[in-house]
Amino acid sequence: MRPTRRSILTPLIFAAIAACLLSGCRAAPGRDRRFTIVSYNLMTLFDPVDQGGEYPGFSVAGGEWDERAYRQRIGALARAVLAVAPGGPDVLVVQEAENLRVLEDLSAALGGYRWILRSPAEDAPLGCGLLSRLPVTSARAHRASTAPRLMLEAELDAGGRTLVVLAAHWKSKLGGAAETEPVRIAGAALAGSVIAARLREDPGLAIVLAGDLNENPDEFSRAGGTYPTALLLRRGAPGEPGDAAAGSLAISFDPATVASGGYLSLWSPWGAGGWSYRFRGEPERIDHFILSPGLLGESGGLRFSSFSAEAPDCLLDAAGNPMGWDGRHRSGYSDHLPIVLTLESAP
Repeated sequence: MRPTRRSILTPLIFAAIAACLLSGCRAAPGRDRRFTIVSYNLMTLFDPVDQGGEYPGFSVAGGEWDERAYRQRIGALARAVLAVAPGGPDVLVVQEAENLRVLEDLSAALGGYRWILRSPAEDAPLGCGLLSRLPVTSARAHRASTAPRLMLEAELDAGGRTLVVLAAHWKSKLGGAAETEPVRIAGAALAGSVIAARLREDPGLAIVLAGDLNENPDEFSRAGGTYPTALLLRRGAPGEPGDAAAGSLAISFDPATVASGGYLSLWSPWGAGGWSYRFRGEPERIDHFILSPGLLGESGGLRFSSFSAEAPDCLLDAAGNPMGWDGRHRSGYSDHLPIVLTLESAP
């Protein structure tokens, strides 16, 4: 499959920035040496106004959803983010946000973010968002022809160093893993094309692909190698993976492997273990930070410092599963865990 790509300079995004600049939000940090990014699937965060695309359980007219419950959710999600990033991360990437309002309200609950980005013109009721205390120098949205959600691309000023964050949410496996894999491959092809284009301009550029990709790093092995997958895990041999589909994104847990080979290969910190989601009780690593090779360097620019998917006890139920939002009891957080990436300025 060869997906088409559309890049959109988004008036909605820049209007949101201008509005926030006028509202007296917290100033961006100076030339700090450490920067924290959190990615979090919010699990269907709808505002308390019927827009027409709400999922079951979120109808205001039907008495299922209201301002009070919405405020409870905003507060709970803010507490979840603060539990893994005290004071709030420098950058928060979220999935399943209905609109700009929910991002603004979440920003306020977290103490304020100067830049708030939301993908426009979605074909789905829920999209990606990005909240940043680092200055946003440019932003755009991209779409693969077969994907319902846009991928955000934000260029940030991280203490004088350029950081590009791609915020994505790939298709779920609802409808069958193999049957829906081509849509995830389209998302991978889109991300890969944007990353490759940026690295041709600047091979050392710091790029982070963040979001719920609905795919484990070792998805190809989990599927028994029976069909191509969007993520292909390289395990050291320069020729691997040999059965990659056109558009699959090659990743590795080994920094040395990322630097080898003649094709685009990116690094995943999931090699250290952990999980962010459970499906039928089984741990999965479907929420991701995928890093460009430049973030693994030792001189100049930005570099990887740490990664964590460790969940505070308050986000887990008695069985150790993420405590998802319970509409009946109006409690809980999300069925995903927030994951945390820390970067630092190299000397």
